[in-house]
Amino acid sequence: MKAKLLACSIALALAALTGCSSSQNAVNRSLGKAEATQAFAVENNIDASVTSNASSKLESAKALKNDGKEEEAEALAEQSELDLRLAIAKSENEVAKNEDKKLEEALRADEERKVLYQSILNKETQK
Repeated sequence: MKAKLLACSIALALAALTGCSSSQNAVNRSLGKAEATQAFAVENNIDASVTSNASSKLESAKALKNDGKEEEAEALAEQSELDLRLAIAKSENEVAKNEDKKLEEALRADEERKVLYQSILNKETQK
């Protein structure tokens, strides 16, 4: 009986430690992803107000982790990462719009040249 109780106690202790370990890993993973996304955002000059806000959330998440509030820390780190990813996506969208606008202007210019060259060709063939 004592052996079963001891085995159950050890099993519960290991389960609790594993739970804490996986929770700690999840927080560390979320913090790591948020830090990597933040570094990318800073390198690519993404909106400073967003990166500043995300940075403060990230620091708060680290403080929560140190206070032992893993779930709150993980949620705040994930929110920080998502804010940064949204800002990056908006920035990429703006770059794509600008590139599209340039290409449309170049295409219009090509069409105008085509019309001009076609009119010259028509005049030359009518002579």
